[in-house]
Amino acid sequence: MKLSVRTSVVDPSATVALNTKAKALSDQGIAVTSFAVGEPDFPTPQAIVDVAIASLKKGRTKYGAPGGGMPLRKAIVEKLKRENNLEYKPDEIVVGCGSKEILFHLFLALINDGDEVLVPSPYWVSYAAQIKAAGGVAIELPLLDDPAGNIDPQFIQTFVTPKTVGMVINYPNNPSGFIPTDAQLKKLSEYILTKDWWVISDEIYEYLSFDKPHVSPLNLCPTLRDRLILVNGLAKGFCMTGWRVGYGAGPKPIMDIVRTLQSHSSTCLPGFIEDASQYALEQGKGLMTAEITEMKRRRDTAVELLKKYDIPMIPPMGAFYAYIDLRSKLGQSKMFSKSSSLGFSQWLLEEYHIAAVPGEAFGTPGFLRLSYAVDQKLLKAGIEKIAEALRVMT
Repeated sequence: MKLSVRTSVVDPSATVALNTKAKALSDQGIAVTSFAVGEPDFPTPQAIVDVAIASLKKGRTKYGAPGGGMPLRKAIVEKLKRENNLEYKPDEIVVGCGSKEILFHLFLALINDGDEVLVPSPYWVSYAAQIKAAGGVAIELPLLDDPAGNIDPQFIQTFVTPKTVGMVINYPNNPSGFIPTDAQLKKLSEYILTKDWWVISDEIYEYLSFDKPHVSPLNLCPTLRDRLILVNGLAKGFCMTGWRVGYGAGPKPIMDIVRTLQSHSSTCLPGFIEDASQYALEQGKGLMTAEITEMKRRRDTAVELLKKYDIPMIPPMGAFYAYIDLRSKLGQSKMFSKSSSLGFSQWLLEEYHIAAVPGEAFGTPGFLRLSYAVDQKLLKAGIEKIAEALRVMT
């Protein structure tokens, strides 16, 4: 029996695999501190839950429209106008089962076999896998000492070929939390305009931009609108990871294809989830003020502790991750090679019961992603254990 060659090259999600292993240890009664999960530890606001419950009681349990019902899409249009100063029409919006589904369908809509897509490192683990599954080739732009160096046009140009068709950017970045300056992002956007490319801007961590207001590439370069697809969702900003609500906003011809693909896959969101999502979007960022403030406080704690223990990192300006650079310390170790953060993460889990995702998953061996979406006590104790492990290792 033959299996698909296209999908056989796709590896399982490293973040999900590590979290599964950590849960297996927990099931054995072992206390594991997990810095591996990419979700807030706060519950979904009760007001959002109440809307869903009321909607269920009203019978909103039937099939809905592929791509999202009109009330929800209008709420997204209003959100983008109110919070992002961006103008869209409802038929340029598609809502799906998480931003991951939106991204997957976008790659299927945009990529032909052998097309090359530029992806700056470090990158979210699923970009490269989805590009491969769509028949494309993910061209990784290596991380430089300056985290913004690999989005500089002069550097990017060395990776461009006749097969290059697009680029994926993600700020605030997962796994690093890095955010480029407006000038750097504008320079990149204007460079893309000189090419016949599309660009996907993944802005799922928009609300978690701590050091500066979130800016979309379209705010800096409006003429990019006919080839940029903005991807966002409610998972991170509204603590709704399990609700699976993501959306894309972009040129109608592209979004029509994405909507069609959804009609043949997940079909639609449940009506009661649409109603709760509409409510959340109408309330906006203000609904999450306390959670955002606490996440920033945790970011500050993580940075303070990592500096205290002399553990270098990419400056985390947003999201809820600290991306620590272990290359030097791994190079001093007899246990691991300079680029083996995978081996280190496995040892850290087995010996210290700390779960953190190795940089190999994000295209940058030698790094380790810590999610500080845990309470302050666990955060402090966990980083202290990591510091102890690094001392033992070297």
